Amino acid sequence: MTKLSVEEKQSDRRSQVALAAMKLIAEQGLQKTSLRAIAHELGCTTGVLTHYFRNKDELLLFLLEVVMERLAEKMAITVQDVEGIDRLTVMMLAVFPTTDELKQIWRVWLAFVGYMPGHVGLMEEHKTLYQEFKTSLKNELTALVETGAIATDLDLDFEAAAWIALMDGIGVNMLAAPQTYSDKQLKMMINRHVRSLLPNIE
Repeated sequence: MTKLSVEEKQSDRRSQVALAAMKLIAEQGLQKTSLRAIAHELGCTTGVLTHYFRNKDELLLFLLEVVMERLAEKMAITVQDVEGIDRLTVMMLAVFPTTDELKQIWRVWLAFVGYMPGHVGLMEEHKTLYQEFKTSLKNELTALVETGAIATDLDLDFEAAAWIALMDGIGVNMLAAPQTYSDKQLKMMINRHVRSLLPNIE
């Protein structure tokens, strides 16, 4: 049986803490999710938690990274065998709150958005992660420009920001009113935006 290194054990335990925290935040909000509540969920003491996270803010910073990483991973996995402009549609549809896991991720992210004002560290981290996400989308758009799949006169920085705004708006509405969009309507909305990026053929 392979033994885990100290670093691997610590990483595994931090991941377990993150999963427990995400579950509680999704169920009862961020304000009510204390280190004590997380420890109770894990069946341990708060002293065990502070071995991995010095305080709640440090744990929240880690959770914010986990949320963004999970969304990025899902987008990357779904487009592995997809080429051309279809990549944009597939990437977007992959992260909407359509499964229990994705609903939890979106609820946690929304809880962060409501909690961040007044918490400078979280706001700065969110800005950094947002910029990284926007850069990855801009890189995707740049590759499509180079292959002629989309128009060459687009402001790619603006378009990447627009994609995020569209994703955020649809995702939030799906949580607030789960029956708002059918699968067909979701695809229609995304495809409508995709078509706005196509080259003009006269």
